[in-house]
Amino acid sequence: MLKTLFALMTEEQARELGRKSGREAGPGLVTFWYKKFDLENTIKAIGKVTSEYGRNFSFDSSFDGKVHVLIMRHESGKNASAYYSESVKAVFGMLGLDCRMEENEDQVTAYVDALPSSTLLPPLKLVTKTPR
Repeated sequence: MLKTLFALMTEEQARELGRKSGREAGPGLVTFWYKKFDLENTIKAIGKVTSEYGRNFSFDSSFDGKVHVLIMRHESGKNASAYYSESVKAVFGMLGLDCRMEENEDQVTAYVDALPSSTLLPPLKLVTKTPR
């Protein structure tokens, strides 16, 4: 069904719809499922809600300690790639993150730099100095 929908659009229409979807629906979707709109929950929502429940694409991700790599594979053509690319870029933009994208006819890959957060960094130890 999505393949047919994307076939009826121009690439720019698919991109604009993706940007709008990412900005308007992305934060609400993440907050609905995970209660907090942040980097980790956004990645979970893309993987679980959009991919697994929505069955829009297959999803793989990895993290090397600095960059999250998100891979979305589908069989819906270049306009679907344009849509997914812009949607993902827009939702991460709402978090203030720059997202580098690569896309081809059946896959979109996003590279998102990690932000320091309590889930990524060990807790700070309080050090007190006693005057001598």
